[in-house]
Order: sequence, then C-alpha cells, then structure tokens
Amino acid sequence: MAKFVGNRDFEFFQHVNRELSAEIVDTPVILYKLNLNYVNTNIYGESVEKIAYDGVELPAFVDYKGNDVITDSGFGIDSTQEVEFRFVRRILQERHVYPEIGDVIGYDNAFFEIDNTQEVQLIAGRVGYNQSIICSTHLTRRSNIQIESRQV
Repeated sequence: MAKFVGNRDFEFFQHVNRELSAEIVDTPVILYKLNLNYVNTNIYGESVEKIAYDGVELPAFVDYKGNDVITDSGFGIDSTQEVEFRFVRRILQERHVYPEIGDVIGYDNAFFEIDNTQEVQLIAGRVGYNQSIICSTHLTRRSNIQIESRQV
C-alpha cells in the first residue's frame, strides 16, 4: 500500500506541531546539557556528579506517569516519579540542541534526568519524516546535579 505523504505534507505537519507546542500548549521546560569535559570519572567511565551547561528553554508536551513512594529500611521514605517530555524536532533543530541520555530537564521546580530517548514518531510511517523526540525521565535529587543559569 502506497503512502501519499510528501515533503509538502510533512512541512504542514511540522508547522502545526510547532504552533501547538510553542503557542497553544506553551509548557516551557529547561534542558540542561551535560558538560562531560569537567566531570571526573572512575576507571569504568562512571561519575557521581553531573555538571551541566547553561539551560535552554524549550516548549514541550509533558506526560506524568505517577508517583511511587519507597520505604527503605533504615533510610526513611523516598519518592520517585517518571515523566515523559515530548519535543518537536523542528524546534530542537532551530535551537541547535538535542536531548540525550543523562541530560537533565527542569520543570515545575524539579529536575528530571533523561533515561531514554525515542525518535521513531514517523508521519505516515515514512523514514525521514520524524516529527518529535520523546524523552523518558525520572525525578532526580538537586544534590546530584550542578545547574547553572539558563539561556532563553
């Protein structure tokens, strides 16, 4: 079965997605890219600290997955939260920024570390017609990150 979606259709979808994200939904988040040049790593390439570049404000669609409360013997009560952030690919390209695993997203006075990114949101199932990037994240402690001022 042929799919009748061309470049003109794809550009139309990109325009609609951009307008929905930036002007109608208008949920600003701040993406903090990791600065790997200043992180001390062990022999396995792991690091306890996270040092970030300045943040970049981006519009996003936010999908909360819910809170879980963990009671660990001897350590008290802790809570975790998973959130999906969906970015319009065209806006990311215009801002010259790309979310990657380990980056941090600031939203609603909290910080979420990216666990995974998914880019397979194809229009009409056509390769090359990627419309968005979905970031699966978890709530992280402020003490685990060093956030600098943001860039608007």
